[in-house]
Amino acid sequence: MYCKICGNDRVITNLLGQSICKECIDEITRTSVFDETYDLYKNLIRILLGYYISEKHQLNPVN
Repeated sequence: MYCKICGNDRVITNLLGQSICKECIDEITRTSVFDETYDLYKNLIRILLGYYISEKHQLNPVN
C-alpha cells in the first residue's frame, strides 16, 4: 500500500481509515505551530477527518 501523503511504499499505519506511513506521522506530530508546514498538515488532517466522518442518518422514517 502507498502512503496517502507522500506516496511512498513504506511501513503503513491506518489513520482515520487512510494509509499513512510512519515517517509522515512522525513529521506531523513533531511539527510546531510556528513551522511553515503546520497549515499544510492541519488541512490534511481536516481532509482526512472529512473522509472519516460519514453523513448523519436521519432517524425519522417519514423523511
